[in-house]
Amino acid sequence: MIQVSGLKKSFGARMLFQDVTFTLSQKERVGLVGRNGSGKSTLFKILRGTESCDEGEVNVPKGYHLGFLDQHIQFTESTVLKECCTALPKDQINEEYRAEAFLFGLGFEKEDMQRKPSEFSGGFQLRMNLVKALLKEPDLLLLDEPTNYLDILSLHWLKNFLK
Repeated sequence: MIQVSGLKKSFGARMLFQDVTFTLSQKERVGLVGRNGSGKSTLFKILRGTESCDEGEVNVPKGYHLGFLDQHIQFTESTVLKECCTALPKDQINEEYRAEAFLFGLGFEKEDMQRKPSEFSGGFQLRMNLVKALLKEPDLLLLDEPTNYLDILSLHWLKNFLK
């Protein structure tokens, strides 16, 4: 369970939010909706610990693993499949079939598995990051605009997977 109490965040004179308090319990699914610039991504960064708040606190249990869809594209492996398998937990490193199943669900084809990640469009590269986030099996998964680059079939797959 994650507990957030009294969060406040502003940039200069612009107040993004204040007195934000909530609890996220196990198995809970929450959608955060708001217009551009209202602080959704900033709140996610505060939850992840990559941004500080002006006031308030975030309590995350020890050993609790936060996962997120990384918008930054940076690949180190020579193939799509190898790149996605880097996200598998150490005790599951030989379970590349899981990475393949996720990739297929998000629109990749069998022949794509051995292609270089850099050969794909930015949208498909973001899908690889989504696969990596899902493979890590976090306690809490933060998805900031995860559907921006998904077609209807991939969106349907993700929706069913998250259920």
